[in-house]
Amino acid sequence: MMNIRQIDLNLLSLLVRIAETGSVSVAGAQLGLSQPASSNALARLRQALGDPLFQRTREGMVPTGFAEAILPGIKEHMAGIEATLTSVAGFDPGTSRRRFRLSLSGLGEQNFLPRLAATVFDKAPFVTLENVSSPAGELAETLSSRRADIAIGLIDLALPTMRQQVLFRDDYRVIASPALAARGPVDLTRARLILVAPSATFAREIEAMHTRLGLADRVCLRMSHFGALPAMLDTLEAAAIVPGQFAAKLAEDGGAVLLPARADLGRQAVNLVWHERTETDPGCQWLRGIVTRLFAKDQS
Repeated sequence: MMNIRQIDLNLLSLLVRIAETGSVSVAGAQLGLSQPASSNALARLRQALGDPLFQRTREGMVPTGFAEAILPGIKEHMAGIEATLTSVAGFDPGTSRRRFRLSLSGLGEQNFLPRLAATVFDKAPFVTLENVSSPAGELAETLSSRRADIAIGLIDLALPTMRQQVLFRDDYRVIASPALAARGPVDLTRARLILVAPSATFAREIEAMHTRLGLADRVCLRMSHFGALPAMLDTLEAAAIVPGQFAAKLAEDGGAVLLPARADLGRQAVNLVWHERTETDPGCQWLRGIVTRLFAKDQS
């Protein structure tokens, strides 16, 4: 039998965190709870709601059908409570211990997180940052439920409840491994190609671009993350078509040679995206301001 009087917001916060992390201990640590305290809180919540709530599997703690049914509503209402309290309480970067959640792809972590973290921690030494890296299809719900405060990347959420700002536009450039470039002019119709197509962004467009250019049969390796590309270019005599900012950084570091050719995917908008719930949140306003100052470029 359900007993609502036994439930407080801390228990509901734990419920949401376990669902997000798949771990009682990790969820508890995020809330400042010890392992015994976390287990005890989960037991209280199970008793109050009359349901096991989670089943332990090899993949972690998996919500029961009952938990899956109540989680969306709980997340929505808790996000509303948090938005109300934070908008009234204000934000002092010098003393705040707030945790900001970002949604960045793997490439986004490489391109944005180092400078962003350095600036944030310099101005707000006690806050914490976490990247939740939500898939594109789930990003609107992630921002709506405030599992992430902002998202940055090649994303376009043209929805009434979403707000977005173009930071800059990036094109796709062709790079080659130093060993391949040393042999002379690179002919992409003869070279081995590495195709990196993260599913969270423009995977289909990148695949289609290779087909339009007649290069589909030159792809020798497909990857879903950019992180291993430098090592692959150090190992293989190959070329790749990648976002221009990433291409320039690889070339600057000596890990690749930037070729004069440009891919025909057009200049894609790199956006800062947030939900209307955080529009007037002082902390989120502060964070968005830092992102804009660091990464926004003149679009004229």
